[in-house]
Amino acid sequence: MSVKVNKNFGRLEDIPLSNRELIRELLLLARERVIRRTLAGQSSEGVAFVPYSPGYLKAKRKALGTSGRPNLQASGRMLNEITIVELTDTRGTLGFSS
Repeated sequence: MSVKVNKNFGRLEDIPLSNRELIRELLLLARERVIRRTLAGQSSEGVAFVPYSPGYLKAKRKALGTSGRPNLQASGRMLNEITIVELTDTRGTLGFSS
């Protein structure tokens, strides 16, 4: 077995990359991580959310049919509205669209 590598581009240092594109990708990754972690019922430190009180859990199950694991979600609207609200060549911000 042999491997042949052909270089058909210049120096990697010379490939122009847009900081804005990189920041956008990082923001989208951060958004995805926030959503996944929240739906899994974990805080930003990876600690499980405090369980619902028995009364609230009963009301939420009746209204929404939820499993009972806290995930900060009723309609899904809050997590769905996380979006990029600022993007420049030097910084970016996630926020809510409404």
